[in-house]
Amino acid sequence: MLGPIKQYVLSGVNRRYKDETNRRIMVVNLFAAVGMSITFLLGSRAFIDGEYFLSTILFSASVIFALSQRLQVRVATAKARTWSITLLIFCLMALTLLLVITGGKDNTGPLWIYLVPPVTMFFAGFIRGLLALVAYTIACTIVLFGFNEADFVANYSYAFKTRLLYSFATVTFLSAFYEYSRQKSYDTALYLSEQFERQAKHDHLTQLLNRRGAQQCLEREYARMQRNKRHFSIAIADIDRFKSINDSLGHEQGDEVLRQISNIFKTRSRGQDVLARWGGEEFMFIFNDTDEAGAVKALEQIRATLNNAPLNINGNEIYITSSFGVCEVTPDIDTSSAIRLADKALYHAKEHGRNLVCAASTLPCR
Repeated sequence: MLGPIKQYVLSGVNRRYKDETNRRIMVVNLFAAVGMSITFLLGSRAFIDGEYFLSTILFSASVIFALSQRLQVRVATAKARTWSITLLIFCLMALTLLLVITGGKDNTGPLWIYLVPPVTMFFAGFIRGLLALVAYTIACTIVLFGFNEADFVANYSYAFKTRLLYSFATVTFLSAFYEYSRQKSYDTALYLSEQFERQAKHDHLTQLLNRRGAQQCLEREYARMQRNKRHFSIAIADIDRFKSINDSLGHEQGDEVLRQISNIFKTRSRGQDVLARWGGEEFMFIFNDTDEAGAVKALEQIRATLNNAPLNINGNEIYITSSFGVCEVTPDIDTSSAIRLADKALYHAKEHGRNLVCAASTLPCR
């Protein structure tokens, strides 16, 4: 029994969606089921009692509730979910307004309007929900006080009508306040979560991706390569004689060297490429849709820029060079092998004079 219920509630939920989106989908499923069931039962009761107009309204509402749920599940797009929620809210508002007009069973119809504020606020959000509720309140006021003697409107006392609107306005205010507070809390939690996620993936010194962030990029790029059959290249850069820089200038100035070099690397990289601090004085370049020859060409330009761009450290200009090792990722060379070969090419460049770009394919023994 619980299996089909759980399957119904989770209809339309997707791991790719945000938690807030999935929560709304589940609530729409639940609310549509409850609304469909209650309106169908009340419609059946009205039909048995011979109140055919009321039963027609209730049966129609039951169908619309069902359609709103199926719309978000079958189409499964953001636009469809918006239309589903709009249809659900419109159905609820139209149904309760008709119950106010007709009186429902023994003039108890107006009691259902208290469902409107919390449902509208939850599904539509604070701003749109508030606007919708203002329009709904105006419509109710016109119905209750604009057609005082009309035969098609149920007869309510003046005290009942005024207290109905006062209490409805109170529930609307409380629902709006709750939704505003809930949305603010959610936005704050989402912001903090994004900040923590960013800190987990970025290097605090250079603001580049760190090793973890780079690994995730490599996994995504490798999966894309397998789908599209388009190769990419990995390069590792190492600052030449960085230990002597730290020893002569101090660690704080060494950090400043890393910051300035990372800025040079970043400004000379193409927009689609990825730059990360791989660790210590090592940086990683991920050249999307680029073969080894293209990556070598790009790195030679970066190397030349670094050679001709003196760093300003404590008011002194110093020239620093870097060595690079690059390897192309192919179906035969996965990312782990490519990193190992790029690292091997880097040390080959170091051993042959530094300030060089070395491709893994040129190594005498891979």
